[in-house]
Amino acid sequence: MEHEKIKNTKIRLIKSVKNIFEDEVEKNTACSSQIRRVLDLMETLEPDPDQPQQPEAVPGCRHLSQLLDMAETGPAAAVGAAIRELEPTLVWAQNPRYNAENKGADFMDNYGWSALGLISSSKMSFGVLMLGPGLTYPPTSYESEGVFLVISGSPEWKSGDAPWVRVESGDIICRPFGGAEGKRPGTKPMLALYAWMYK
Repeated sequence: MEHEKIKNTKIRLIKSVKNIFEDEVEKNTACSSQIRRVLDLMETLEPDPDQPQQPEAVPGCRHLSQLLDMAETGPAAAVGAAIRELEPTLVWAQNPRYNAENKGADFMDNYGWSALGLISSSKMSFGVLMLGPGLTYPPTSYESEGVFLVISGSPEWKSGDAPWVRVESGDIICRPFGGAEGKRPGTKPMLALYAWMYK
């Protein structure tokens, strides 16, 4: 992709996410205050000038085409469309602390995340998480607060001690600072945008 086209697609992706978050804030939900903080921090998002020139894939990327097809008819269609355009340039990674010994080979074969070629301030991590079908990402606590947008799939999501709850494309989930979250995609893969905020 040409540099200017990539840049414009990234800007369009940011704008599409902002539109969804702004609509959610207007509903005055329990997540509204956290989403406002994300929106403020999203003002610092910009294309990463140091993004590697060569894309990098993980095994779970075999699910990406299906995930983006699923996104086409959902509330996050504009976000999915921008990710599809960026797909040839994306760098996917896995948590360096995760491996087949502590997470299992199937997990490592079906998991990955990408920062979408964007950078932000040190107060926020922003990108997408991809999980293949049949996995369980066990409830894990983080030294951050999080806002998540389900782009495609209909995973079950667990927040703290609350029971697992089915969520759908377009749903927004919030996690308090230090809170725990778990995900399990079910029979289809899932793709969710994340914004982690740090103190």
